[in-house]
Amino acid sequence: MNELKTVATATAHFAMARNFHVGGSLSPVEFLTALYFSGDHHLDVTWRGRADRDKYIHSKGHTAAALWFSLWLHGYLGDLSLTDLSRFGSFGHRLPRIPQRDIAAGIEMTTGSLGQGLSFGLGLALADRRAHRPSHTFVLLGDAECNEGQVWEAAQTAVRLGLANVTVVIDGNGFGSHMTTDRDLLTSMWEGFGWAAKEVDGHDLEAVCAALAAVRTSAGPNALVLRTEKGHGLHPPFAGTPNAGGAVAPQFRPTFSLTDEVASALTVVGRRFPSARSARMSVPHLTPTPSRRSPTLVWDPALHRRGDVVNTKSFAQELVRLVKPDSDLLVASPDAIRNSGLLPLLERDGTWTWDNPSSVVLEHAIAEQDLASLAAGATSIGLRAVVFLMEGFVWRMLDSLRQSICFPALPVIVVGTSAGVGEDLGPMAQSDSCFAALSSMHGWTIFEAYDINEAKVLFNEALAATGPTYLRLPTEPMPVHADLDDVLARDTAIGAWVMVDHDKPDLVLLTAGSMVPTALIAASELKDRDGLSARVLNVFSVTRLAAASQSTISTLLPPGVPAMSLHNAPPHILGSFVPRGSPTFGLSGYGYCGGPPSRLYEASGLGVLDVLSAAREITDDRACRARPAATGSSTDG
Repeated sequence: MNELKTVATATAHFAMARNFHVGGSLSPVEFLTALYFSGDHHLDVTWRGRADRDKYIHSKGHTAAALWFSLWLHGYLGDLSLTDLSRFGSFGHRLPRIPQRDIAAGIEMTTGSLGQGLSFGLGLALADRRAHRPSHTFVLLGDAECNEGQVWEAAQTAVRLGLANVTVVIDGNGFGSHMTTDRDLLTSMWEGFGWAAKEVDGHDLEAVCAALAAVRTSAGPNALVLRTEKGHGLHPPFAGTPNAGGAVAPQFRPTFSLTDEVASALTVVGRRFPSARSARMSVPHLTPTPSRRSPTLVWDPALHRRGDVVNTKSFAQELVRLVKPDSDLLVASPDAIRNSGLLPLLERDGTWTWDNPSSVVLEHAIAEQDLASLAAGATSIGLRAVVFLMEGFVWRMLDSLRQSICFPALPVIVVGTSAGVGEDLGPMAQSDSCFAALSSMHGWTIFEAYDINEAKVLFNEALAATGPTYLRLPTEPMPVHADLDDVLARDTAIGAWVMVDHDKPDLVLLTAGSMVPTALIAASELKDRDGLSARVLNVFSVTRLAAASQSTISTLLPPGVPAMSLHNAPPHILGSFVPRGSPTFGLSGYGYCGGPPSRLYEASGLGVLDVLSAAREITDDRACRARPAATGSSTDG
């Protein structure tokens, strides 16, 4: 205990010296000391990179000083000097103020957007359980962070799935940035959600060590509520108050010699963990990316032939029909799993639980934010999560998609079904500008399928991707435009397929997804009735087309040739590729009630007649500009 107290003292004084959010950095010092240096948990540097290591999520990421110091003592940060470590968070420093995945070994998750850490940790725990690893996941939350709704989504998920290998630790220091918290209620709240909850004095190092050791043998998820003091060890008026949310002037800190205390801590760590010293003298080492076994799925090319009409619920069902239990895929969906077409898979394998860890499908509750971060956690250590849900409900996920998936570039696949107008469910189910939000979020590779065979090809593209992908599927039954072999022969690199072509088109019409049939009918009408040749581009990936070279785009959209776009999403998405002032048809509002979808598109201004009228207008304008000006005499000099 005396050795551990030596480490805890050095950790606390390092946090005071760095002086970043020092109040909240001091309250969990004893917890981090017990977790990393007691020897009860597999977090020292000898476990670095091992799949069966224990995992730790520092969800209250704004208080990272004690975490960085703990990792440094163990050698996770390599040959970084104490002086350089003390500059973390400075401009140009490789360590930011908030933990960031892939910046340093030992950081499982990029945190900072509060409330997502437990969900991500559940994904880690789920993946470990599926691989039958004896690992345990620990997640530190702030007591004020427990106001986030996603925390309680995750709390319910852990109990429902029976995750016995996860422990949430709440730093109950009584304050947020300024507000007080109801920390007296925390233990009963977690117990009410079905967790085995216990409260201990968070500054009693021996009690914290004992409590953390005990959770490893529990039959279910554990919550450990630490009764702590914000700014513990500072002088009044900072200790036990919200005043230490920022920096604290030197006169309000105790006198200490950080160099001497760190030297003592290094001696302790060197004796207890011999490999730490050599690790601190080596080049920083990052945890390798887990190898993946995501298969390229091979479908029967005779299953869906040209002209067949396939119901949209069959899309998702068909995409995952061949997924095998021994692959690395985990297919998940919120409670509306029936709407995603995954019910046959659920009936085949049953849902994933602690007692059924080999299942490839996870029937999640109506908790979309939790599902997104959980999928990220599972994917980060070797699984490949494929999340199916109606596109309109992706709105609930956006911050989790950005923070948990896009920022660390994890190869999670999200499949949005029922894209476009609201069908008979009305505007409530319409995806409106959700697709625009996803398109503007950095990191996605975005695909959009028109028919089932396109969906199969693009799903394999998603499986081959090394970063996050989004696959958009239509809401209505779609006729198969081309046999699978024909779609497989297409080039997927550019992001657009030419569906109808002419050497010298009079018009270029960009479209995507379920608007492709409308564009094809309009192109045929223009040719037959007006003698106009329209090139139809199916933009199956707006992100790939946006990344194409200017010469490639100029080949698809020749300069001087009129162009227009037709999309069942906000008009500016495809409209960004056509010249300014061109007609851009899309969904700008919340749509109409009832069905069928064809009537809804007509009511939304996305019908064939709307396209024909605009196409004739812009080609007439071009013809007028091309005619020679009339000549005549003039007498007015």
